[in-house]
Amino acid sequence: MAKTPDEPQREPSVDGAETGTLFPPAHAGERLRDARMSRKMTLEDIASRTRIPIRHLESLETGDFAGLPGRTYAIGFGRAYARAVDLPEEEIAQDIREALGGAAAAPSREATQFDLDEPSKVPSARIAWLAAAVGAVILIAGFGIWRTYFFPGANVEELAQAADAESGTAPVARPGATARSQAAQPAVDPKAEVVFTATEDNIWIKFYDGDGKQLMQKQMALGEQYTVPGDAVGPQVWTGRPDAFEITVGGRTVAPLGTAEVAVKDVPVTATALLARPADASQQSTEAQIGNDQAG
Repeated sequence: MAKTPDEPQREPSVDGAETGTLFPPAHAGERLRDARMSRKMTLEDIASRTRIPIRHLESLETGDFAGLPGRTYAIGFGRAYARAVDLPEEEIAQDIREALGGAAAAPSREATQFDLDEPSKVPSARIAWLAAAVGAVILIAGFGIWRTYFFPGANVEELAQAADAESGTAPVARPGATARSQAAQPAVDPKAEVVFTATEDNIWIKFYDGDGKQLMQKQMALGEQYTVPGDAVGPQVWTGRPDAFEITVGGRTVAPLGTAEVAVKDVPVTATALLARPADASQQSTEAQIGNDQAG
């Protein structure tokens, strides 16, 4: 009989043999659930520690990784859950990757030694050019990582927008439907909770109030969340990766602050300001910023 999510583990017998589960967990979700229950923690406890919605925690525990908003979220949420219950983060992340069809790691290739005395074993000019091109790509990528860390506002590479947290699909816009849909949406309290969730790892961001007083500044990890203080006066944000954050206001996903690696600064992040942004505001903001950078 299948165990329910909250069925407790059986205690080991006196002689050390387990009288409970006879088989190891079938997937990472079961390992997370068993670790939680062994610590007598509830899903609410995990949600409080990780700030991951309970419905996503339930999907993790049942192994429904495909039911999460996307591959990035599944791996990031799995890491956060593992950290909360003292399980190896990388093992859980790897199990989830494999469950989603990802390879554990690129197979290593045995280095080939070329005998210069035998022309047939010397690499051709085409291979040499290919090796040079790969080396150039590695150098450029390394410079990009260095620049992202020390100069977060200097990046210009476009990335895909994160999947919608609720449905996982983007709605299809119809002529004349925008105004009706906005009018049909219920009003949100101006004091509604504003939450930023990192959709990539090691992303720099800074929050400060209208007087310039810092509220938070750090490199946020994948899946990490930050809630803008409700009592902050005129909170604003500065980041070089506006495309790498999902924003919710009162639980509702709103348009990102940008769709490219272009720095945004002094952007109001109150519930009222974020909800007032049109659906294409992020694209307009990105294009305007690129125009300003080129003009400068």
